[in-house]
Amino acid sequence: MAHAELDRLQACLNFALDTFRKELDNSHLPPLSQHSPVEHPLDDPTTYLPSTALFEARRLSLACLGELKNLIQSPLDRRMEDRYSGYGVASTDTLIKTGIIDYLSGVPNPSQGVPVTELALKFELDSQKLVPILRCCAANGWVRETSDSSFALNRCARTFIEGHAGRRMAFSMPGFMSMIETIPHWVAESDWKFSHSPEQTAFQIAFKTPLMAFSWIVKNPEVLIPIANHLQVAGDMSTPTIVADYPWEQLETPVIVDCGGGEGGLVSAILDAHPSFRAIVQDMENVVALTSSIMEERRPRDIESGVLNVEAHNLFQPQQRIGNEYSFILRHIMHDWPDKEAATILGHVARALGPKSKILLIDMVNIPNVDATATPSVESFLMHSDAKRRDYSIPSHFGSASKLVAAYSMHMLSMMNGCERSLREWETLVGGCGLRITNVYPLRDHSAIIECELDTGMKGKL
Repeated sequence: MAHAELDRLQACLNFALDTFRKELDNSHLPPLSQHSPVEHPLDDPTTYLPSTALFEARRLSLACLGELKNLIQSPLDRRMEDRYSGYGVASTDTLIKTGIIDYLSGVPNPSQGVPVTELALKFELDSQKLVPILRCCAANGWVRETSDSSFALNRCARTFIEGHAGRRMAFSMPGFMSMIETIPHWVAESDWKFSHSPEQTAFQIAFKTPLMAFSWIVKNPEVLIPIANHLQVAGDMSTPTIVADYPWEQLETPVIVDCGGGEGGLVSAILDAHPSFRAIVQDMENVVALTSSIMEERRPRDIESGVLNVEAHNLFQPQQRIGNEYSFILRHIMHDWPDKEAATILGHVARALGPKSKILLIDMVNIPNVDATATPSVESFLMHSDAKRRDYSIPSHFGSASKLVAAYSMHMLSMMNGCERSLREWETLVGGCGLRITNVYPLRDHSAIIECELDTGMKGKL
């Protein structure tokens, strides 16, 4: 009996894993192991950038695994798994909040495991509650149950240790789950179901506030710092690939302006790699004081010489840096906003451009889930040009390897009526602002750099 779909996926997974293994060796990386007591270089994209072939092999492997799961798993099991997925987040958050993560990382033999009775005594907790919490973490690959009711950290869970990137992303905002639960009512039944306003979203319903999400966060300092940490790490994850995968030397403008540039990490990395540039970090008034302090500490010579400046700027006001001297970065800005507000922000920057200026929109490009296959483009990185092409039927959006893109899009929708845009949607937004897309540079993460310039053919039409 023919099992065409299963056979294709199995062959695809074998090919992807074989390539992944070869690329690990080519990159002189150690083997991956969940039993290892130390992190693997691939665990932290803020500090290690994989080769393009290694990145693509890993993505294809994950896509194959997701498609196999969709093919094999009972739909009812998957439905139940989705419904209860929030408990996995709550379980890891509990281990962080109690200090259990740090304790497990600091024991003399971290691979041996710690009895739950010891954890309960150490942290004055109920062992009968800890066992299901730790087993939930184990099922999600964060800890190992080394013997009955004894647990040790998995390699990947070391990202949750104090001072590591995953710890800074592990925030809990009271009301977050309520916002998710509100989505069906907001979309199908509420008075706002046709509204595209950032002030009429699931966020306002769940948090019982008239304030836009950003305004509410600023007024609630108990969540401001953890959210800022989360956003900083999310930015840091893309910084190495942004610096490596865009041809910065082709820019004809001497000054780069990072609009909404936060703490200045991206322009710092660009200046380190391309010291011929000058840079300006722009952000809101309440952010630039912190940014200035950080830059004066980390890059005093650049600040003193004028190579690097920090200045206040509201994205909804006209851009003050005008002309052929400047190119502009908008990283993880546009997905926050619905089309009307996004066009206002982009329009202000567009009106400041000179003929040589570029706008670099750094965001996710949401690939529609159509029947097209992703493997031909992937295999251009993974196979020799004379190798036989394979029909693996991996969706063009990489299936479960694109779950994060879909989740981000839902998050921005619920918070601000924003979204992750497809290339067609980017073209519409950009074109409406008198710009044209000159190139799209895929990055070795979930984002891309969408390079734009003035559309001279539109001059006088807007």
